[in-house]
Amino acid sequence: MSVITQRGNLAEIVVAQLTGRIDSGVYPPGEKIPSSAQLCEEFGVSRTVIREALTSLRVAGRVISRQGDGVYVTERDSKALNFEISRIEDIRSAMEILELRLGVEMQSVALAAARRTPEALADIARAFDYLDNLQSDDAEVEARADFEFHLAIARATRNPHFPQFLQAVFSEISFDLVMKHRQSARTYQTYLKKINKEHAAILAAITQGDVKSAKSALAAHLEESLNRYRAMLDEPQIETAE
Repeated sequence: MSVITQRGNLAEIVVAQLTGRIDSGVYPPGEKIPSSAQLCEEFGVSRTVIREALTSLRVAGRVISRQGDGVYVTERDSKALNFEISRIEDIRSAMEILELRLGVEMQSVALAAARRTPEALADIARAFDYLDNLQSDDAEVEARADFEFHLAIARATRNPHFPQFLQAVFSEISFDLVMKHRQSARTYQTYLKKINKEHAAILAAITQGDVKSAKSALAAHLEESLNRYRAMLDEPQIETAE
């Protein structure tokens, strides 16, 4: 019996353990997994937790429910969600990925402000301090440090899909970040001070649990680049801050 005693979201922990069993073949494709009652007893959690965990696995396409017969591991040939982004090669494609990123990160920063924990805040603060104290003239190093700050915010949502999404499109996001850092070479200190001020505003809003201010600070941080791209392409600018 492996009773769960760790802190954190119990359903997420159950999902992780059941996913591990599916991936390792303990529960092979097409096999029925233990009943909710059995899982409750094994993990030492409520039926509500097990229900939420199984719902997450169904949404992810890992299991299917057969009415009156239980829950089964999805067959290998079942369709899975596949998200691909073409390689960024010009300003328009950079603008398009930044539009997508802004949409995702507006929700990410709002959830981070609402669900923050001391550990998550410490993680974001470490990423902020690293970039704030970074002494480098390598645009790619700076871009990675910038990205890590946003990734720490995504982790603070306690929804694993947010950091997974950012990591999946890191190379596309990095294209935009590197370009911004390289363009700022002549006025590096001024640019870096501005970026760190914007990051500080985001961190402060999340720390205070202020969802509206967190979204406004994030929008102010990303919209300048987005509107610069739109201006280059002679497209209308759109304000997303509330």
